[in-house]
Amino acid sequence: MSDVVAASTLSLGLSLTAVALAAVPGIPLAAALGLARGRRRDALLVAARVAMSFPTVVVGLLVYGLLSRRGPLGGLGLLYTPTAIVAGEVLLALPLIVALGAAAVGALDPRFRDTARSLQLGAVRTARLAVGEARDGFVAALLVAFARCVTELGVALLVGGNLRGSTRTLTTAIALETSRGDFAHGLALGAVLVAVAVLVNLVVAVGFRGAAPR
Repeated sequence: MSDVVAASTLSLGLSLTAVALAAVPGIPLAAALGLARGRRRDALLVAARVAMSFPTVVVGLLVYGLLSRRGPLGGLGLLYTPTAIVAGEVLLALPLIVALGAAAVGALDPRFRDTARSLQLGAVRTARLAVGEARDGFVAALLVAFARCVTELGVALLVGGNLRGSTRTLTTAIALETSRGDFAHGLALGAVLVAVAVLVNLVVAVGFRGAAPR
């Protein structure tokens, strides 16, 4: 039971950290792209959408190459640490936040842009207002990013190493127990992972209900 709690706590902590770090540049970039027009904006959105579909094992390989001894960041000694997993999960979360957030801003009523222009609001203030108007879309983007991070296996396994008490997440624990032939234990861990996802969605749903105007 202690191993399950440790793996669950680590999975939640790493995923929340990764999404929070990805949101710092991701939300402003999404707002800017959602409000912009032109070929450069279209190219950036295409790149974000392509990155959304990258298999987690490919992202794990890229991070592994950077952090391995022969990699450019090998001297930092981050391979097989929680920090390495967070770095990989940030790369998973960022394109999701950018692409989905930009879509939410782009779907705003066209009168929003006209009003902002008529009031001569600056780009930064307009972007802030756009994020507020598209709040539901950004929350959905953050949820999708969190779900991708907490359920991924490739990054955690390749750059985390599945070290007990250090980098063993729920997904790597499931893979380990299944490889040992302990399918029942792996299935139980899978149920914990599903329960975590359901709980997060319930919390958000209750939050939206409480914030809804009456």
